[in-house]
Amino acid sequence: MWEFVIGFAFGMYFWRCWTHPRTKKVKPGLNADILLPHTDELVLHYNMLSSCSQKVRACLGEAGLKHRMVHHSLPSSGGWETKSVDYLSNINPAGTVPVLLHNGHPVYESHEQIQYIERVLMGGDSKLTPKDPASRALVDKWIELGSMVQSEVFDSADPWDGMSKRLGNLLGPMTMPLFCANVVFNFSALNLLESLSMLPLVSNRIFIMLHFMFKIFGVESLRKLKKLHGIVSCVRRGLNYHFATLTRDLEESGGPYLCGEEYTLADISLVPVFERMGYAGWWTDSLIAQFPLVHTYWVAIQQREGYKSSRPDAEMHNKMMKIGEVINKWKHEQTWFNDLYEC
Repeated sequence: MWEFVIGFAFGMYFWRCWTHPRTKKVKPGLNADILLPHTDELVLHYNMLSSCSQKVRACLGEAGLKHRMVHHSLPSSGGWETKSVDYLSNINPAGTVPVLLHNGHPVYESHEQIQYIERVLMGGDSKLTPKDPASRALVDKWIELGSMVQSEVFDSADPWDGMSKRLGNLLGPMTMPLFCANVVFNFSALNLLESLSMLPLVSNRIFIMLHFMFKIFGVESLRKLKKLHGIVSCVRRGLNYHFATLTRDLEESGGPYLCGEEYTLADISLVPVFERMGYAGWWTDSLIAQFPLVHTYWVAIQQREGYKSSRPDAEMHNKMMKIGEVINKWKHEQTWFNDLYEC
């Protein structure tokens, strides 16, 4: 009897592996030839802690556009909803968030989404892109610098090439301590078992390996995994590099924003970076002292209603603050870990 039950269970699992859709690349921007199930004119599929999702939410908040939001769990937080059959078949074959639906037509990639919101959905009412050509060029520059292309870091022989190319490419590396602390203190055996079951179904298995490494070795994983340590150890260098450029542009504009008094898509593009820095402990006293103008800039952004509408809710914020306390504890206990933030 037990042999039959076990055999049946294995059979069902292998059938699931065989029939489960695999992720595939999508065309960035509007895909007018694709019509997905929808009930509202404007829908945002997102995750509350996804940095790219926050960028789009901050843009929608500034635009004041009515929209419906649908939350999806991510592997990094212990859920695999974005890799489910329904999500891959009916929302995004790439298995990522955010996805913006306009009348059922998907717009993929966050940097494309904020420009679509500004150029198409806001139309002539847009105030997020200046009319002055020099200012427009500055906006385009920081939209590009604020975008995140993870393959440029994690698939590169020299991760610094990708991290120096875009400020947004620091998001993945700077999140690793936060990711590690979350797994250590919040992941259950069930979470790990679910991750293991997804092993044959996803093309990028790094996250699954990290789930187990972080749970077994804790913060020491960030030192034992040499490549990962090398990437995270470049974050402060990357912040120094990009914040020097950001300081020069802010000085030239006179602030408080990149285009002076005008708040633009360039500023929105940097919101996820600044906020993730806060949760993961990268706004150190030494960094603030080194780049006071950048910190003042971030304080100004936080006063805006558009930013406030993009923040995680109170429950998630409190959870992230508790994880941040773990990171601060590691800084005090582990000299090598604190050096990642200071050197």
